[in-house]
Amino acid sequence: MAQELGNGWAEGVHREDFDRCLKIYIDHFDARKAFRMQYRLRRHDGAYHWIDDTGIPRYARDGTFLGYVGSSIDIHEHRETQAELRRRLLEIAHLNRRAEAAAVAASIAHELNQPLAAILSNTEAAELCLSADPARLDVVKEVLADIRRDDRRAADAIMHMRRLLTKREHDLQEVDLNDVIRSVHEILSPQAAEMGVAVSVNQPQRAFRVLADPMHLQQVVLNLVWNGLDAMLKSVPGKRRMVLQTAKVGESTVEVSVTDSGTGIPSDKLSDIFETFYTTKQQGTGLGLSIARTIIESYGGKIWAENGPEGGAVFRFTLPLAGAHPV
Repeated sequence: MAQELGNGWAEGVHREDFDRCLKIYIDHFDARKAFRMQYRLRRHDGAYHWIDDTGIPRYARDGTFLGYVGSSIDIHEHRETQAELRRRLLEIAHLNRRAEAAAVAASIAHELNQPLAAILSNTEAAELCLSADPARLDVVKEVLADIRRDDRRAADAIMHMRRLLTKREHDLQEVDLNDVIRSVHEILSPQAAEMGVAVSVNQPQRAFRVLADPMHLQQVVLNLVWNGLDAMLKSVPGKRRMVLQTAKVGESTVEVSVTDSGTGIPSDKLSDIFETFYTTKQQGTGLGLSIARTIIESYGGKIWAENGPEGGAVFRFTLPLAGAHPV
């Protein structure tokens, strides 16, 4: 225990996570703000496990800052399972209705695990706030709002699955593509940070509404983003960048682009990468991009890939704005 006191705990943080964790810790400590971060911590036997670390500032009755009350939860098994689920999610075939339902079910399983894990961690944080002296009711209120939001996310995923199991046709609805991009960014940003990839989102303030199933569009964007992350594994750390962008094209079309700073795509392969079973990955199935093309074309859109002028690859797809063209 003596080794852990003061800054001793930091000696057990994995070197690849240390700078990121230290920045979060210092920034929030100086501002006396609650923080939450995930990192790999060395156990007594030398093995590293993923930890979900929450810190809540603690004050005396006269307002004097006393430090932080911390809570660390071992989430290693959960993280490993999630990583495998994400990889499999993006390669699941749904070339017919049953296969499609299986892919969406895997996506929903992932979506359920995320809010449920967040609810658990937020509950732990709320308990810490209530046990503080005095109780941090202002922070508890914020935590409860987060729990309510994650509960709604889980409920939406269950409702979507229920519609699939009753074998009814998908209810097409107006979907804001900007919301889809933000959702994917929220899901994959932890993995991008671990891989040293700086992800930015570039979208105008206006909404781009299209007529589609939101889960389908989320799956397409997840697929394209994950392909870009994989492509940057061989890039130099510190130069791994990705940009997600939406823009209006003409009067009735919206375009989504996913740009990475990876190795790019051989020019003679650009026309083949969307073909079924074509893959450049050792463990790939060759179905991910084929599925993405099937989804986009079913909603009256187009999807293609090109190499960026400064290197890396750019995946683009277009969809007609709601009301512009019948689907």
